[in-house]
Parts: sequence; C-alpha cells; structure tokens
Amino acid sequence: MSAPTRGLLLGIVVSVAAAALLVTTTDLSAVAADLGRAQLIWLLPGLVVLGAQAWVRAVRWTSLIRPWAGPAIRAGRVIDAMLVGYFVNAVMPARLGEVARTLVVARRESVAFAGVAASVVVERAIDVMALAVLAAVALAVTGSSWSIPFAILAVTIAVVVGLGRRATGLARLVPGRTPQRLAEGIRGFLGAVAAMPPSVIGAAAALSAVAWLADTTLVLLVSRALGLDIPVPAAVLIGLGGALGTALPAAPGYLATYELGAVALGTLAGVPRETVLPVAILTHLVGVIVLAAAGAIALGRVSGLVRLDSLSVPGAGHLGARPLYDGRPTQDG
Repeated sequence: MSAPTRGLLLGIVVSVAAAALLVTTTDLSAVAADLGRAQLIWLLPGLVVLGAQAWVRAVRWTSLIRPWAGPAIRAGRVIDAMLVGYFVNAVMPARLGEVARTLVVARRESVAFAGVAASVVVERAIDVMALAVLAAVALAVTGSSWSIPFAILAVTIAVVVGLGRRATGLARLVPGRTPQRLAEGIRGFLGAVAAMPPSVIGAAAALSAVAWLADTTLVLLVSRALGLDIPVPAAVLIGLGGALGTALPAAPGYLATYELGAVALGTLAGVPRETVLPVAILTHLVGVIVLAAAGAIALGRVSGLVRLDSLSVPGAGHLGARPLYDGRPTQDG
C-alpha cells in the first residue's frame, strides 16, 4: 500500500471518528434548524475577507522567501502557488498542498526547492505561534485557565524559531556518507532558515495575526447569516479551533476535523455546541469552496509545473537554478 493511500485511509478514519463524536454529543435538529435559517447575503462580504486573507498570506510567504532568494520574488506570483496548495489540500489527503505549492514556486521562480520548503516550515511555525497567542488572549478574556497552555505553546515556538538563526551550524552534523544531492538539500534548507532575519520573522508573525483575525471576521459574518449572537472572543476561538482541527489527519477538505476543533475551542468560551457547530459547518464550507475554486483556476495558470498524480515536477532532475540568492535577479518567467 502506497504512502498516499495509507494517509488517505488514516484521514478517513479520523474524519469518521470526529464526525461520530460530533453527532453523538450535539443536538443535530437544532443545528439543522439554524442552517435552514441562513441568510446567504451575509456571506458575500466573506468573499472579500477570504481574498484579503489570501493576499496577506501571500505577502507573508514572499517575505520569508526573499531573504535568501532575492527581491524579485513577488506576492503576485507566489499567490498562484499558494492557491494551488489550498486546492490540493481540499481534494487530497496529508496536506500535500504544502508540497505542491513548494514545487510550483521552486520551478516558476527558478530557486532551490529546499529553500522554499524551509520557508513553508517556518511559515507554519509562525502561524501556529500567532494562533496560540490569539487563543491565549481570547481564552484569558473569557476567564478560561486554558489560556496558560496556549501561552506556553506560543513562547516555546518563538524560542524554537529564534534558534533557527543558528541552523547553519547543524549542517556540520550531516553524515559524510549522506548522498550528495540529499546533503546539499539539507544544507540549503538550513541555510534558508538561517537567512531569515528577526525583523522578517516578526513582520511575518504580525501578518499571521492579521490573517487569523480575518477568520474571526468570517465567523462573525457567518453567525450573523445564521441569526446567532456570538461574542468576539468566542468568534476568535471558533476560527482558531477550526484551524487547529485542520492539523489533524483527515479526509480531503478536513472533513469533520475542522468542525471538531471549532467546537472544542468554542465551548471553552462558554458557547453551546449547538451554536458553534452550524457556524463552523457554514464557515468551513465557504472557505473550502471559495479557496478550492480559486486554486483550481490557479492550477490552470501554472499548468506543467506540478502533477497532482505524483506531486512531482515533470522532468524534475533539477529543482532550482541556484541554491541560494547570489545577487542576480530571479527569473520572472
């Protein structure tokens, strides 16, 4: 059995378990009644919110690539790769969208795959750190003691990211028998992490916070569409909980795990499950459908750079024209 197949089966099992837990602990008739009252006109501003959020994330990712790849990398080109990643994550298991977007940028901008992969890893760490900070604040406002674990998580990630400045020192630990291409990839990865200055990391963290607060705005719009009154701190936690749920193995589209995470944190804020679940379902549907559709369009624009059947670059014997930025402008393609 191939690794993708194993990942898909594991995701399906987790999604089924998450769905079963939600079904057995929630009054589904109340959830259905709330969904049936939805006034979809309130979702239209959500499209603007999703577009703005995608752009903020593209700017953030670009800022993490530029320190080692050069100033020619632009958010307007990176956003295609990011949208492709959203599409792949919506239709395939194991968050393979992260691999897909890395491949697209590496080929389209003629930069090293290992360096782009490093930017994705750091981006994910910063994202979780910002999420933990916002969750800690929101939980503190609601009086929950769970704010402390989230604060500790944020500090821990901040320390680990800060240590990334010393990543090049780890290159000496690569065994001498390591195949040359693999060793060069590891060194390129570590070099790209070390090339990101603290100012860039700090700015990226601020942009992550803005992106997560966009999720809060979307949750508030959805709650208004359903005629439900949800306090802002609870809306923050519902959005963040859904995001945490997507970190679990799941069936394509984060089926049920998004809703489980949203319900878990929403109830910590004192909001009943029957109120959180319809908001989470509709928020999830809007986000997945809109971003997956945009990703499908973006996939057409980058046709030939990535194959979804194998998530490899056609003829990818050479993933980057140069391992790190050498002062020359990158290819605009």
